Amino acid sequence: MIEPIGRAAAAYGLHRAPLAQPAPAASLATPPAAAGAASPSAETAASAESSFGAFLDRQVSQAVETLNEGERMSVAAVAGKAGTHEVVRSVLAAEMTVQTVVSIRDRMVQAYQDVMRMAI
Repeated sequence: MIEPIGRAAAAYGLHRAPLAQPAPAASLATPPAAAGAASPSAETAASAESSFGAFLDRQVSQAVETLNEGERMSVAAVAGKAGTHEVVRSVLAAEMTVQTVVSIRDRMVQAYQDVMRMAI
C-alpha cells in the first residue's frame, strides 16, 4: 500500500521544476535606477513560486515519512516491540495521510480536466 505513494513521491522529486535560484551577486551591483526597473509583482511572484515549491517539497517529504513511520510501527508490533496505542496512532496517521494525498490528487486531476475543457 505504501510503495505506490513512495514511487509517486520519488517521481515528483525527479520531475518537478527546479525552484527559482537567488539572484547572483553580480546583479546586486546594478545601479539603483536599473534595480527600480524590475516590477515588484515579478519579485513577489518569484518569491511565491519558490515558497510554494518548498512547501510542496516539505509536505511530500512529511507524508512519506508518516507512511514510513506507520510501516515501522506495524513491523515493531509484529515483533512485539511496540505498544498497541503507539501502533494504532501511527497507523491512523498513515491512513489519514493517504486519504489526504488521494483527495489532493483528485482535486488536481479535476482542475487539470477543467482547464483542458476550457475553450481557447
